Amino acid sequence: MTRRLILDSYARESRRGDKRRLSVTGQHASNGQRITDLGADLGERLDDQGKSAWNPDVRREDWNRLIARLTSGESDGVVIFDLERFIRQVADAVRIVDLAKMGFKIFDSDMEFDLTTTSGRDAFYKQAIAAETYSSRLSDKVSRGNRTRAVNGEGKRGRYRAFGFEDDSTTVRESEREHIRYVDQLIRVERKRWGDAVEYLTRHGVMSTAIQHTPECVELREPLTPYQLRKYSCTCTGRPWQERSLQQAMQNPRMAGYARLGKELVGRLPGEPILDPADWQELCTLIASRRGRPPEQIFLCTGQVPIRCWNCSSVLTQRQSSHGTKYPGTNEIKRHYLCDKTEGGCGKTIADRKVLDSTVRDAVIRELSSVESAMELKRLRDQRNVLREPHETEILRLEKIRSHWDAQLNSGADGMTIDRHSTLTADLNQRIKGERAKLDLIGEALGTVPDAESREVVRARWEAAEPGERRDMFRQAFGDRLIYVIPGSSLDTDVLDRMKPAPRPTPGEE
Repeated sequence: MTRRLILDSYARESRRGDKRRLSVTGQHASNGQRITDLGADLGERLDDQGKSAWNPDVRREDWNRLIARLTSGESDGVVIFDLERFIRQVADAVRIVDLAKMGFKIFDSDMEFDLTTTSGRDAFYKQAIAAETYSSRLSDKVSRGNRTRAVNGEGKRGRYRAFGFEDDSTTVRESEREHIRYVDQLIRVERKRWGDAVEYLTRHGVMSTAIQHTPECVELREPLTPYQLRKYSCTCTGRPWQERSLQQAMQNPRMAGYARLGKELVGRLPGEPILDPADWQELCTLIASRRGRPPEQIFLCTGQVPIRCWNCSSVLTQRQSSHGTKYPGTNEIKRHYLCDKTEGGCGKTIADRKVLDSTVRDAVIRELSSVESAMELKRLRDQRNVLREPHETEILRLEKIRSHWDAQLNSGADGMTIDRHSTLTADLNQRIKGERAKLDLIGEALGTVPDAESREVVRARWEAAEPGERRDMFRQAFGDRLIYVIPGSSLDTDVLDRMKPAPRPTPGEE
């Protein structure tokens, strides 16, 4: 008795839900009927939904599984709806022909490709060449159309609506324009935290465009094509922005009125941009300069504040109790400060967090309510500003020159191109970077130093302050001076005697 053939069914759909083509479900149904007509049994249903067969960078997992099944003999062949659903590259056809020497068969909706014969291979190759030629022409046509639309300022929507724009990704959503400009002001001018920007947007009801749809809404949206989705509307709202996603949204070139195709800027959007192009470029530079930095410290004595380990002069970090021990009468797990080994420190325990925080708080209140300390801080401020002044002036001069080239690029004056602009501004950016590095060595300019206040006023200000504001008060109180703490037990309830104005002397200095 002759064994019945086992044939797999393979289907592919380049764009999920594309109504111009037979769906994956429809292709499998047609393939199943063809397998029945051939008197064979169905092996596996394999499909690559929403994946291109022309783009070599796209990985088609089920196509690779199909090849593995044909090669191993688990399947005697494959049924496809039409050949271009199976291959769109001549290289794939050559691979299939080489493997077909093992005897498997390929069927489409109305014919069989016998790859063991010359005529069968010839027909197969011709179909593959025609499919690849069609795909190449289609790709060129789509690329030209995308570029033309981008040059004309016509937007292309991604998965979510672009922040600041309507669904066409071109028309500015006026209700978001002023909020975006305020975020730019917070970050670029006032140097606030991204958390402050997120808090501002949430407070004003400006949520992320990455809308989380309800299950009912998802069910309605699921069968819609991308074209139908453009007209679909619902009442689902987004969640509050995350800092990282807000940064990405603010770096969208459309914010400055640039039309983009991929990574290339190809034109200008109509109307007034949300952000001034030079301001937007400065914002992008600022965001890039902050990448890789550690997250903002929320503990008073960690990181870059005026306190160090007496033993090795390294900054402090914190760690919670390994046993989950809690502070008496609270649900807060106990923590202690230790010297930060990741910064080259000795790793020794310094003190319990609350004990050291309390001692530092008293020192800050004492310093900020001292007339002598206020006068010393003003002297340091004036001295530092004198050192910073020539470098800040040079940065302003260089930025003014760069702004001139930016304006020419934005207006297209004198044949200014992106490549020419990059060449002209490269040296300027390097010089500016060097001047900023010198300012970093000098240190941040001290803000307005308030006159000495009463202890009661300073204490009230401290109690009302957020963690970041308390750290600022700590820096303000001590300026360039540092507190060095001798390592000790986290059970010590008084670290005042272990706080010193200088680090441990090196051998020979004692």
